[in-house]
This record gives sequence, C-alpha cells and structure tokens, in this order.
Amino acid sequence: MVHNYQTTHSQKRNDSNALFSVIDTLQGENRRISELEEEIEERRIRAVEVVTENWQREERYSRLFTERNRLRAHIEDLKDQLRDTRVGRNN
Repeated sequence: MVHNYQTTHSQKRNDSNALFSVIDTLQGENRRISELEEEIEERRIRAVEVVTENWQREERYSRLFTERNRLRAHIEDLKDQLRDTRVGRNN
C-alpha cells in the first residue's frame, strides 16, 4: 500500500520559516565574517606600523649612539692636541 502524503499549509509555512531563519543566520554570519576580516586587516596594518616605528626608533638610536661615540673620540683627540700644545710651549 502506497501512501500519498500531502504537505499541509501549516507545514509549508513552518518549512518556509525554517528556510528564512537559516538564510537570515547565514547572512548574519557572513556579515560577522566581513567585520572580523576588516578588523584583522586593520590590526595587521597597525602591527606593520608598530614594527616600522620600532625599526625607525632603533635606527635613530643607533645613529645617535654612533654620533655620540664619534664626538667623544673627537673630544679625546682635541684634549690630546691641547695637552701636546701645552707640553710644546713649556719646553
């Protein structure tokens, strides 16, 4: 015996509501994914900026350190010259 099942109007409405609910959920999840991707990209850009700023800061520090050492050496040379000049005058 074969039964022909017919879908009632109420069942169709429930199926339709379930389908719309799934579609709505999918759209919401897709929006959230887009928001997260945007936030990830913003954070990636900021991370690159921070790394670049740190690198530039280190470069500046290195240049200042080198310049300070060069000036210290120059001062010592000038002190030696001054001492040599004084010794030459006293002889």
